[in-house]
Amino acid sequence: MKDEWMDITLDLRERGSTGDVSREEPLHPLDIVLMLYDGMVEFLVRAIKAINDGAMTEKSRSLSRVIAIIEGLYGSIDAEAGGQVAGNLGELYCFLMKEVSIVDLTSDVERLRRALDIIITLRDAWREVGVSRES
Repeated sequence: MKDEWMDITLDLRERGSTGDVSREEPLHPLDIVLMLYDGMVEFLVRAIKAINDGAMTEKSRSLSRVIAIIEGLYGSIDAEAGGQVAGNLGELYCFLMKEVSIVDLTSDVERLRRALDIIITLRDAWREVGVSRES
C-alpha cells in the first residue's frame, strides 16, 4: 500500500503542475490534501458504479486506492501540533478505512454512500480552510 500511496501522491503533484514536473513552485500541502480528497470521491463513485455493474475487480481496485489515500492522510497527521482535532481526524480516518474494507467484502452500496458523504463533508471543510487561507 505504501508504494501505491506514493504513486498517487506523485501523480497528483504532476497533475497540479502546468506540465513541468520540476516547476519551481511546489503545491501547497492543502492543495495536495484537496486533490487527494477529490481522488477519493472519484474512486468511490467508480466503486459504486462497479458494484452496480457487477464489476468486482474494478470495485476492489477503486476501493484499494481509497484505502491507500486514507492511509497516507492518516500517516500525515501531526498529533502533537493538531491536538484533539488531529486525534478526531485520525479516528475518523480509521472508521473510514474500516467501512471501505467492509464494503470491499460485502458490496454494500448504502454503506459506501455514507462513507462518500463523510469524505465529501471533510473535503468541503478543507476547502473552507483554503478559502480562509487565501483571504
